[in-house]
Order: sequence, then structure tokens, then C-alpha cells
Amino acid sequence: MSKKVVIIGAGGHAKVVASTLLICGYNVIGFLDDDEKKIGTKLLDIPVIGNIELLKEGNFDFSIIAIGDNSIRRKIYYLYKEYTNFVSIIHPFSYVHSSVEIGEGSVIFAGVVIQPDVRIGNNVIVNTSVSIDHDCVIGDFVHLAPGVHLAGGVIVEEGAFLGIGSSVIQYRKVGKWSILGAGGCVIKDIPEFTIAVGVPAIPVKENKISI
Repeated sequence: MSKKVVIIGAGGHAKVVASTLLICGYNVIGFLDDDEKKIGTKLLDIPVIGNIELLKEGNFDFSIIAIGDNSIRRKIYYLYKEYTNFVSIIHPFSYVHSSVEIGEGSVIFAGVVIQPDVRIGNNVIVNTSVSIDHDCVIGDFVHLAPGVHLAGGVIVEEGAFLGIGSSVIQYRKVGKWSILGAGGCVIKDIPEFTIAVGVPAIPVKENKISI
């Protein structure tokens, strides 16, 4: 019998998470969202069954947070982790080497390639067609947008967001809660809480995020 999974969040990203769960053989019983207008609606013919507080009732085998915003994902994780088991999923049309370590609640989407001895933290989004080369370390609550490419030995610290089509050369670091703009290329380390853009990527301002 397939495991019952509930998806936290009912936006566009949640559709991709749902489709990946289904192709992996999970029984997706519904979405949870705190937007009252969404409750009773459907995504991919799957109902939005209530708000996130339903997690506390413990009627699900697993849950997964399908929200792209890293800080919101972190908040939900710490608020509800004692009430649920977060499942990690790997799309069957990806390649993940057997030595790769993946934390709880992380998602690996279609077209992803992850090479040997990579470590991925909790609640990480590795989006469509990302490549992560050998010995990279990806911190908790990171989001690698579609088409991101990381060379070997890269470190991406907690909560960082790398925009679509961006890249990082070998053995460089993107600091925690930093943002790399779409198409940017990191050739020098990016400090924490920094927004960087361009080729090569240059820090332009502080990321004044509240976590």
C-alpha cells in the first residue's frame, strides 16, 4: 500500500512537487494552505483539504513543504517538525550517485544530475535540470532554481537562493541567505546576506531578510 503524503503549500511549485510524488508512487491525499480562498479548490485534480494546522492531527504518513520561499519553508519546518515526518523525493528522470547524502524534506526534480560525494541538507529544492558536481555541500533550506550549475567542491550555505541559469565555478562559496541573480556566474566567494548579480557576479546590496 502506498504511503499517504500531504503537501504543504498550494501554489505553482506545489504542482511540480505533486507530480514528482505521483511518479514516485506516493499517494498524494491533498494540499494544505493557510490561504482560506484555496481551501476546497484543486490542483492537478488533488484537493486543498485545509490549513497547515491539520498536520498536528497526525493523519498522514509523510508531508513535504512545497513552498519556494526559503525563509517560509524554514519557519514551517521548525513549527511543525515534531508533528510530521518530512519525506525527500528524487524524480526517476534524474541521476543521483549512490554516495550522495540528502536530508529530510528535500526535492530533486527531473533532469537533475548530482555527482559523487555531494551532501544536501534538509528542505532543499534542487529544481529542474540542475547539475551539482562532485564534493559540493548544499546547506539547509537552499533553493537551486532551474538550470543552475555548480562545479566541483562548491559550498552553498543555509537559505541561499541561486536564480535560474546561474552558475558557480569550482571551490567557491555562496554565503548563507544570499541571493545570486538569474544568469549570474560566481568566480569569487559571495558573503552571507548578500545579493549578487552579473557575469562575473558582483555584490550589489545586503539581503535584509528576517529569519
